[in-house]
Amino acid sequence: MPYEFVVDQDRQMLWVRYSGAVTVAERQAAAEHVLGEATGPDLRRILLDYRRATTSSTDEASGKALAGYLAGKLGGRGARVAWLVTYDHQLDPLVEGETREHGVANERFHDMDKAVEWLMQAEPAAEAVDEADSGSFGLDMALGSSRRAQGTFEVKVAPQSPDNPPAQAAALGRLSLDKRYSGPLDAIGQGEMLAEGGSGRKDGAYVAMERVTGTLHGRAGSFALVHRALMRDGTPQDWTVVVVPGSGTEALAGLEGSLRITVEQGQHAYDLDYTLPQEKRP
Repeated sequence: MPYEFVVDQDRQMLWVRYSGAVTVAERQAAAEHVLGEATGPDLRRILLDYRRATTSSTDEASGKALAGYLAGKLGGRGARVAWLVTYDHQLDPLVEGETREHGVANERFHDMDKAVEWLMQAEPAAEAVDEADSGSFGLDMALGSSRRAQGTFEVKVAPQSPDNPPAQAAALGRLSLDKRYSGPLDAIGQGEMLAEGGSGRKDGAYVAMERVTGTLHGRAGSFALVHRALMRDGTPQDWTVVVVPGSGTEALAGLEGSLRITVEQGQHAYDLDYTLPQEKRP
């Protein structure tokens, strides 16, 4: 489980960013390392960023042990912990609930600006923070700028025929993707999807790969997205769309992030949280 952290001493804030598959044992090992090195007596704002993580698993005994450790390190100083996630299944409510019961204020957020705003409420001095800087609170130099792009897209899906005997034997649905993104992401997305209908018409799963080419907040280049979703009774579950690490090109080189898709009354919308290396920032 790779992770990185940086401390903003001026704002008494610690930002820890995780990636990959996360287990509770790994979370505790990371906490012991980071809190052992980074926390002075005045550090009381912790941002745990799981947006680049894929999964998080927790068992009751280990979850309580992690909550107890966090409470022991943070509970006596009026600390706040913000869990920043893209999808709710990235965290288990056991650790959050147990930590809260041990006296550590914590909340779950999907938006970084809201997470930072909540953390900075710990003291009246937070009002002095420049609103334009609140989303990254001076940590961009170490971990890259964090931004958000929201807009709509149109998609055309066309069935494709399997072109070899193994693919024919698998009998999976194969479809081409042709998208047009509008808004801060002004781009064309093209790719392929594989789908399995499962045991019922409303159950199944799909995976897809997509290459997106255009501009993101004015920066030109391309990147790849990997999609995964389960369907149960017609409702998407464990739906993840993640930027493929290392897939960014040109001005989008180094791009990382995740994308949420919503569909309301036939209209597709996207919500992309992403980071770029500091030197790429507009």
